[in-house]
Amino acid sequence: GVWALLDEMKSCGLQPNHVTCSILLKSIQRSSRARDVERTLAVVDAMDDSMDEVLLSSVCEACIRVGRSDLLAKQLGRQRTSKRVSVRGAHSFGSIVRAYGVLHDLKGVWDTWREMRMRRITPTSIAIGCMVEALASNGDPESAHELIREMLADADTGSLVNAVIYCSVLKGFSHQRQFDRVWLVYEEMRAEKLAVSLAAYNALIDACARSSDMGRVPQLLQDMAKDGLEPNIVTYSTILKGYCQENRLDKAFELLQEMKQSSKYQPDEITYNTLIDGCARYGLYERGVMLLRDMQEAGVGPSNFTLSVLVKLATRSRRPEKAFELCTELKQQYKLRLNVQVYNNLVHACTANRDMQHALQVLEQMLHERIRPDARTYTLLLRGSIAGGDVWETTGLLRAAYGLRGAHPTVAQFANSTLTSCGKLPLELVTEILEALVHKRNMETVVHLLRDLRGVPGLRIDPKLQLRLTSTAATDDR
Repeated sequence: GVWALLDEMKSCGLQPNHVTCSILLKSIQRSSRARDVERTLAVVDAMDDSMDEVLLSSVCEACIRVGRSDLLAKQLGRQRTSKRVSVRGAHSFGSIVRAYGVLHDLKGVWDTWREMRMRRITPTSIAIGCMVEALASNGDPESAHELIREMLADADTGSLVNAVIYCSVLKGFSHQRQFDRVWLVYEEMRAEKLAVSLAAYNALIDACARSSDMGRVPQLLQDMAKDGLEPNIVTYSTILKGYCQENRLDKAFELLQEMKQSSKYQPDEITYNTLIDGCARYGLYERGVMLLRDMQEAGVGPSNFTLSVLVKLATRSRRPEKAFELCTELKQQYKLRLNVQVYNNLVHACTANRDMQHALQVLEQMLHERIRPDARTYTLLLRGSIAGGDVWETTGLLRAAYGLRGAHPTVAQFANSTLTSCGKLPLELVTEILEALVHKRNMETVVHLLRDLRGVPGLRIDPKLQLRLTSTAATDDR
């Protein structure tokens, strides 16, 4: 395929250039194999020509599409330290802001934005949207809202603010459960005479669902009609979610039947996933599986998200074996390649049932499929292992998470630590595990682990914890 053609190019004395790399980057999609993604980035890094801002933007977008935050962080780290690419366009600045937002690096977000403003580069509507989204999605909708007000007050940018940009703030306040702010922002949008988009209305209905305030929905539907907007399938799925949140499943099923009888709003995958998730909340296994069969009969194919919800359904219903049966059945029938979210839920199905042996088999299967474990994978495994009291197993898993020597054999058999390690765990989790290990009184193992963890870049273990560990070890020696 493409790699054979690339090798043939090189054998003819032709080296990949900007065009070659752009084509390769555009081919990277969510379903791309990890090996192909890594090889593509290696081609970009080895290119003789210097990278320009367009290619840098393409690299960022490709890493985001495929969910490889490790590769994205590496590329932005180079740009931050060396400024190897001179960025002059508002579009490129927007892409970089978005990339830092994906990495949850608010310092990088603000540094990039301030550099653009300092150079007197007028942001585009898309760049403003990227900045607002980066702030709102990283827990700071207040600053995102302030930025919008600043843009509105500026003659050069006031006309660039739209309902799509406001929508990020609505979602940000909603996710933080600041529902009073959601409704104030909605009133502000009305006062600014902005054309409220369907996406914004759906975000408002989602706020109703999250706050168990479904009584507001009829008025919102009336406002939509006044604005000449019709509800779409997302609107109805969100209303379904609200009914499920309020444990009004009968009402949710009534709406499902209305949708099925309509020629305009046939239930889609999101609709069915929402209802199955509602059944999972209350451990209604048979009802959830009935929905799956209904979904299949309607010709709506399940996705990995469906599988993750079905695993949750089986786990909450205390039938973990059914989680594996359903995944095997649907994987074969629909040619699905399980993603990390599905595998994580399968791990949870095992650890919730205190079955670490099976959980480690799931981890091994992930690695064989070249699915990289993430922080949640190792969080579930570490907590499950420490609850079982196995110091050796827990220590090996923590070493595996950071790509250290002495990793658990399930992981150590895979030579590529880039595949097996998750790169970073929450510091609170590392502290929790170390303290739990101390209580197991196997201090030699813990001290050696602590020594190796000190060498992990960016991992700053509380000095008080280190002192406590060292003191405990000294006491044990006496």
